[in-house]
Amino acid sequence: MLLVNGASAVLLSLVMVAPPLWDHPGYDAEDSHHNPAETVITGGRIRQVTQKWQVSLRASDESCSGFGEPILSAGRLYVSDQLGISAYTAETGAVIWRYDWADPGDAETPRLAVSDGLLIAAGGGCNSQSDPDGEITALDARTGLPRWKLRIDIPVNAAVVDKDLVIVSGGSPSDEDAIVAYHVRDGRQAWRKAKHLAAGVSANGTILARLTDGSDVETGASVGIAVTTGAVRWTRAAEWTAQAATPGSDRFLVTDKTGTLHAVRVSDGTLDWTAATGDSTLLAVDRDRVYRVHGRDVEALRVTDGRRAWITRQKTDGVQPVTAGGLLYAGAAVLSSAGGTVAGPELSGRVIVAGGRIHQVTNGRLRTLA
Repeated sequence: MLLVNGASAVLLSLVMVAPPLWDHPGYDAEDSHHNPAETVITGGRIRQVTQKWQVSLRASDESCSGFGEPILSAGRLYVSDQLGISAYTAETGAVIWRYDWADPGDAETPRLAVSDGLLIAAGGGCNSQSDPDGEITALDARTGLPRWKLRIDIPVNAAVVDKDLVIVSGGSPSDEDAIVAYHVRDGRQAWRKAKHLAAGVSANGTILARLTDGSDVETGASVGIAVTTGAVRWTRAAEWTAQAATPGSDRFLVTDKTGTLHAVRVSDGTLDWTAATGDSTLLAVDRDRVYRVHGRDVEALRVTDGRRAWITRQKTDGVQPVTAGGLLYAGAAVLSSAGGTVAGPELSGRVIVAGGRIHQVTNGRLRTLA
């Protein structure tokens, strides 16, 4: 932009800043629950945070859907309620659009993600226990208009969006265990692997799957699968469930059938380390530490070797931890992620943190603090 004042001219450079993003349930496809881009709400500012707005989510006594966790993209918050999905302006909480379930009494709480301008909702029905079906709906993220919808033969027990694909996994007494990948753009099936189950974690294009007999009985092997093709990259004699992957996508954080935490190399499935104690699946991970919550205890382990960096006890039971701006949010007093010391006020419930704002759903209300 060129501003002219008499004979003088001043050239101003405009710095384009990427909009804040939290477009997967765990921030990213790695399900890390770590936002490395947060620079506003830090240790020096967390005590200045106050509530900016709050809205009540739509409720229905006849619905079997709960209130979902919000995700954020392009200045919009997306959250599922008991009647469908609503989009709100992140700045003010104003409603942008709403999408209604065809039958709220038979629609479970979906998993949401934004990809290629589409809001993907992966869920299904909730009335059948013996033969549940899954459903994937793609909505225009800007307008809420449906772009495509699939009714699938397996329930959606896990889902992740990565590399322009929606990967779902599930099985039931009437459906053989399977992992199926669909193209985000149009819902076309990309590949399917029967007798495999996976969690909602992808490490930059690799998912971890467990082999089964087709009926949820594990057969003692885990495999790394390429998201784009479904090809098996490696096989290990272990029964691992992925809980997260590191932000650099070099390690899966997995639990075995005893609940023990391990770090496994994404490239070849080599076991990197095993945590000495603890059996929690409430994890967050940044480039330095793995954070896990078990009851009132919050613990940090070093990413490099799994050794304990610190542990602290909260006044109340913790929730899914989130780390951003050097802070750790675990359902009680905000902590320093580096040392586990109290750094901010009490903040109960799960949160997402992006762009200098804290968003959360609690007691049927969506609110924003800044």
